[in-house]
Amino acid sequence: MLQEGGLDDEMEQLVKEEIKELEEQVVEVEKELKILLLPKDPNDDKNVIVEIRAGAGGEEAALFAGDLFRMYTRYAERHNFKVEVMSVNENRNRWI
Repeated sequence: MLQEGGLDDEMEQLVKEEIKELEEQVVEVEKELKILLLPKDPNDDKNVIVEIRAGAGGEEAALFAGDLFRMYTRYAERHNFKVEVMSVNENRNRWI
């Protein structure tokens, strides 16, 4: 439309703004395409074992470990990953 000419000032401004927005979208789409073109990691379909321990820090460390476990479990559920708990040693003196 700009090359053809014959636009009033307002319409020309709108066309320039749209071109600017579309150029920004091109940059974003190119970033996404680069990620999609990366080769698949051969470990993507393999299982994982995650061990969460309270470590040093007493009760607060145990509370944090419990929160971390729940966070990972919810993340796995939202992404349709299977979660299997192999062993648990729960803290009976939880602070709430």
